[in-house]
Amino acid sequence: MSDDCGCGTTDTAEEGTAQSPRPAKGEELANDARRNPFADGVDRRRLLQASGTVGATAALAGCSGGGGGDGGGEAVPTMFVFNNGDRTLSVIDAESDELVTSAFLGTTASFPANQYTTGVDSDHDVLWLNVAGGVRAVDQRTLEELAYIETGFGPNYPNLTPDGEHLLIASGGTTGMAPEGDANHAIFRVDANRESDTFGEVTAEIETGYVGPCDMTLGPNGDYAFVVDVADEAIRVLSVDPFETVTRVDAGEPVTEGNVLPFMCTASFDGELLLVENGEGTLGGDPEVPREGSESVWDISDPENPEEIAKITRDEGLPGAPITSEVAPDNSAAYLFIPGEGVGVIDLEANEYATTLDVGGSSIAGAWGPNREKLYVPVQDANQVAVIDHANREVATTIGVGEAPTGAAAGTVRPESDAVSSLQASLASLGVTFGDMEASWCMDDHCYCG
Repeated sequence: MSDDCGCGTTDTAEEGTAQSPRPAKGEELANDARRNPFADGVDRRRLLQASGTVGATAALAGCSGGGGGDGGGEAVPTMFVFNNGDRTLSVIDAESDELVTSAFLGTTASFPANQYTTGVDSDHDVLWLNVAGGVRAVDQRTLEELAYIETGFGPNYPNLTPDGEHLLIASGGTTGMAPEGDANHAIFRVDANRESDTFGEVTAEIETGYVGPCDMTLGPNGDYAFVVDVADEAIRVLSVDPFETVTRVDAGEPVTEGNVLPFMCTASFDGELLLVENGEGTLGGDPEVPREGSESVWDISDPENPEEIAKITRDEGLPGAPITSEVAPDNSAAYLFIPGEGVGVIDLEANEYATTLDVGGSSIAGAWGPNREKLYVPVQDANQVAVIDHANREVATTIGVGEAPTGAAAGTVRPESDAVSSLQASLASLGVTFGDMEASWCMDDHCYCG
């Protein structure tokens, strides 16, 4: 189409948005069977909201291709929420807990790298998104792609070292797999320093065998990383530099007649504890022993000698199988994301299950805000983010966001305003797609190892 001010002709439906070409490998690994959030139409509230935004942003977009850059350089506590349903990004003010803007990305993340370098004093300005087939680096100010690391594996679970120098990626893990002989999975170390000439390049790789490395977490000094090998029933400890496995320990005894199946893990901010989510069942898409889940607490104060100190099961009050967790900065509690149940709370002083918080729907992940006082929980089936006040261990508020929010990351950089991107986000919320709608690693409605 064209208009009176001489804008060029663009066929968005066929050509997609202007962005870096997507490598074929990632497209091949994208989940073609993922849920269509618009299969039953668009609800009236979303239609009215989007229609109003479309009218406002269309007037601003004009021929300029975007709005002004106001606020782009300000350091302000911010939360980024990735909406899997429409491939948009919701930007939240982490002080007022209000939605600032929505932008169209064309990609998403279920578990973006997020822990140490996202605090209020950090100047970190890169979003590391785990997508099908690799990891993408996106600039927080411009939302432009900076790098793509192709791993060759569908699932990828990244984490950034506290100094921001290295990105580590555990690739290949899933509890739906069956062993395939001598096939290898891998763990990658990537140069994450934007000032480096090798930014975004793989600097070291560990072939693990077909053990299913599923998640990656780090101690606070960045010397050690912890990986769960789901198919090999083990906790792996890595030295970051040199990049090598220093030890592997057995994941413990199963609570059922099946296997433990450790598949996700989170280290505490002080490096004293490791929380591990266990499948508790058997491998395979149709497991012989149904997986019921458990949560293990490990002492990693001596990182080369992890020791399991507690396990919370259904018998101890766990209402369902947790997918992953976040540990409170003061080590007093762990918050478990339990699909269909809410957010479970473990009292880490007593190592007992305390309560389940109702977040208004189902969630599989969350992230601490830059001040680490509030936990932001995307609620996939409610199109909202629940904000948990850690001091009171309760949901303080909810924030409406895009379609099927899944992952979240903290930052102190606010994206520059872009009227075109906002317009595309509004149209995407109405079911209008742009580009190839790249997927995070998802099987059916699941975006995790399990």
